[in-house]
Amino acid sequence: MSDNPVLGPTTIRFCPLCGAPLAAEPVPPDQREQKVCSRCRFVFYLNPKVVAATIPEQDGATLLTRRSISPGRGLWTFPGGFVDFGETVTDAAMRETFEETGLQVDLTGLLNVYTYPDAPVIIVYRARVIGGTLTTCDENDALEWVTPERIPWDVLAFQSTREALREWVAALGQMPGG
Repeated sequence: MSDNPVLGPTTIRFCPLCGAPLAAEPVPPDQREQKVCSRCRFVFYLNPKVVAATIPEQDGATLLTRRSISPGRGLWTFPGGFVDFGETVTDAAMRETFEETGLQVDLTGLLNVYTYPDAPVIIVYRARVIGGTLTTCDENDALEWVTPERIPWDVLAFQSTREALREWVAALGQMPGG
């Protein structure tokens, strides 16, 4: 993550437009420090990426994926990934679910938006399975349908995973564990 939440990683040192060095300077109107090109005056704003995810639901259970890549290798989460430029968050959520599980879903509502310092913004939808064939991908090595009482709270990959699953369980009218 970044070395400084305002200035971003120290590896960002040169202007992407002209190649001149970047330097931290206060930028109007709020005078927050940003990296500014010493030659062309381009302001390099480092903004968080957006992740779109789903909690696929079927027969009172949700589908979890066990990650085979870092971060979170060997831990469980739900399908999701980065939104591509030019793609809507909802389309990305459905695409990522299909890529990671082989299942087509219909989004049934927004569960919540999760945001933490120095991390992507995570947007999680509830989803209903409408087709496809359950299959793993390069990013996961196992898929498992779990009911609320079988969620593996101690081996979940991310804070957003825990928080979203707690909210999903509560929305079902049950007491979340973990």
